Amino acid sequence: MTVGTDLHVQKLVVQLCGKHKSSLLQDQDSEVGHNNGKTDRSRCLSSVAVLLSIISLILASTLGLILFMICSSEKGHFRQSFIPETTEEDAVSPFACISCIKLLRDPMDDIASDPLLRKLDIEVTDGLEVCCAYSSEQITALFESIVRLNDSPQQFLASYNLSDFTFSPVSAHKMLYPERLSRDFSVPEFPEQPQVCELKEDDTRYGLEHHRGVNITKKGLRIVHGGLYYIYSSIQFRPQSIHPCHEFKYQTFVAYVEKISYRHSASQLILKFSHTCCDVCVNTQETRFTGGVFILDPGDLIRIKVMGYRLVYFQPETSFMGLAMLGSTPEKKSLASEASNSI
Repeated sequence: MTVGTDLHVQKLVVQLCGKHKSSLLQDQDSEVGHNNGKTDRSRCLSSVAVLLSIISLILASTLGLILFMICSSEKGHFRQSFIPETTEEDAVSPFACISCIKLLRDPMDDIASDPLLRKLDIEVTDGLEVCCAYSSEQITALFESIVRLNDSPQQFLASYNLSDFTFSPVSAHKMLYPERLSRDFSVPEFPEQPQVCELKEDDTRYGLEHHRGVNITKKGLRIVHGGLYYIYSSIQFRPQSIHPCHEFKYQTFVAYVEKISYRHSASQLILKFSHTCCDVCVNTQETRFTGGVFILDPGDLIRIKVMGYRLVYFQPETSFMGLAMLGSTPEKKSLASEASNSI
């Protein structure tokens, strides 16, 4: 490339100098022409120098561009050689898959409503629901669900004995039982008439359960001595269903404490508490407690009603009712006295 360029430059110089030389021969007869010949020769050399500079600049730019392209190509190849290839099989492989029911602290809990398991991909393998983790967020949720299985169990009141407390002469604390048992775990029922929670005889396995100075019926506590009473109840709303809350007819559950007057044979709502079921909430298994002070007459019946079936988790530590007499009134006669007088 260099030899060809030099020959081309020499030809241009000869042509330029030849033209100026012819003009000088034509003007040799004049004295002024002789002086102009010297000036033209200087201009010729200046033009040749400028032309050579331009050609050198073009060659240097071309060479630099070629070197830059070669280096860029090698650098890109070097960078690509260190990028690992990702196959389609690697992109869809989960970090881990575990049976969803093994990740629940209580097998009766709903998988779809669990806040941690909802973050995982739930797949069905051989008829079994498995929870898989693909992303970093899902891996964290998977580890959290495993760690919580090792949490120490809560210490319930059932560990105490009746002898640890001094009760009032008239008091009761009773576990609640469902009016109707069901094991199908279907969508909860909401009948026109609410469910009346039932009572049973004192369970010796549960040390706090007792009754004194009050009668137990299947449907509630019957008052024997009239007076001022503190009445309380706790309900743990936890639907015994495999269906999520949004499939229920109602999402807000209500329970009532009702007094049925012995004198007037009429019912009166004295306490009320509710719970809202939520598929995406974190705290969905909390208890609801209510209590109040009321004047009761002999023969009055106190009972608990729930608006539907399979809404309550019936356990002695969380679902119960009770009362305690705070004071008696002289003008209030006992149920036994009234019965004897009527005879």
